[in-house]
Amino acid sequence: MSDEGRLIETVLAPGLVRWTISNPRKRNALSPVMLAAIEAGARALRGEVVLLDAAPGPCFCAGFDLDALPEGQVDAPTAAAPDAPLITASAALQACDALVVAVVHGEVFGAGVELVAACDLRLAAHGVRFTVPAARLGVVYHAEGVALLQRVFGPALARRLLLAAEAIGADEAHRAGALLGLHPPDELAGAAEAFAARLRQGAPQSLRAHRDLLRALDRGGPTAEQLAAHEQARRLAYTSEDFREGRAAARERRAPRFRGS
Repeated sequence: MSDEGRLIETVLAPGLVRWTISNPRKRNALSPVMLAAIEAGARALRGEVVLLDAAPGPCFCAGFDLDALPEGQVDAPTAAAPDAPLITASAALQACDALVVAVVHGEVFGAGVELVAACDLRLAAHGVRFTVPAARLGVVYHAEGVALLQRVFGPALARRLLLAAEAIGADEAHRAGALLGLHPPDELAGAAEAFAARLRQGAPQSLRAHRDLLRALDRGGPTAEQLAAHEQARRLAYTSEDFREGRAAARERRAPRFRGS
């Protein structure tokens, strides 16, 4: 296995994939190569449900691979920030044409916390802990990352993460709304796949329109353009084959068979 680790993609069913962060030699730390794979994979998605998990072990992700960070100054106007691979991967997850569900176990640090926060939904095992050690490392976190942590964890917990570098436990994160649910560690994978199956039962145009508006609301929007796009999607949905199928299935008391048209 490469010292840089890898992102393993497993197709679980049509439209359902698992991405596994795998770098066990470094407690699943994220290298630029792995982050580039996440970015490229996110940009290629077309309506799937993605379960983002990590290789087994006590640590879901040890954060950004510190060995990959330069020690010298990065002050040239055209120089990329050392954490640019994380920033682009996180942005790609937040903009991708898919529903991304983080499936989290164990300890999660730094860049791993950001990737989990960048997902649309988060399921976790009991005992999970989130830590952002920027203050202990002398790192200044990028602005969008700070905003993302505050959106997901709330103002109080974001301040504890970034200013005090305190670990936030699963129960606290769940109460703050950062986690959709908590499960025993040995039941987490099954619960995640069952939840993903429920998501896949939804009409694609309905899932896409609601996902996009919820993301816009998270960012303080929506803009006029986003509202117009949502209204257009809403009107088109009423003329779609999937709407007719949904009504027929409700009348016949059966599961709908949506085709995305």
